[in-house]
Amino acid sequence: MQCVRVTAVRDYKDLIAFQLAEEFKGEVQRIVQGSAAAARNVKFSDQLLDASSSVSKNVAEGFLRYSPATFAQFLDYACASLVEAERWLRDGYQRKYYELRGCEPAFRLARRCLVAMIRLKQSQARYLEERSPPPKPSKRRRRRRGDRPS
Repeated sequence: MQCVRVTAVRDYKDLIAFQLAEEFKGEVQRIVQGSAAAARNVKFSDQLLDASSSVSKNVAEGFLRYSPATFAQFLDYACASLVEAERWLRDGYQRKYYELRGCEPAFRLARRCLVAMIRLKQSQARYLEERSPPPKPSKRRRRRRGDRPS
């Protein structure tokens, strides 16, 4: 097995999850702008565009909180936004705003982005486990028969 040296990421823009989220957002914008019917439905297009842009925003915001636990929580928000945007895309197809074939690049990016975010979240959990102190022994005294609680 080959060892891989992992270096610390200093800028959220270097995170693969962030880069994929930005690509996904651009692909969704291309789909919406390419469909006159989707663009006419302002409520629909706003919901889809907001959900797709929330993915990278949550990754960046979580990273900048400088807390692995908080970062993991923001990655959960990003995953939820990604799934929401994916559902809006499918909804647009069902409304016949665009062809499903034209959404395939966005769906591929969404899958890759989801995997990257899950792995990033797992790395935060491992980091927390490695850094947490071992549990302290309990100081609770066991009661013996006949002892009364004070």
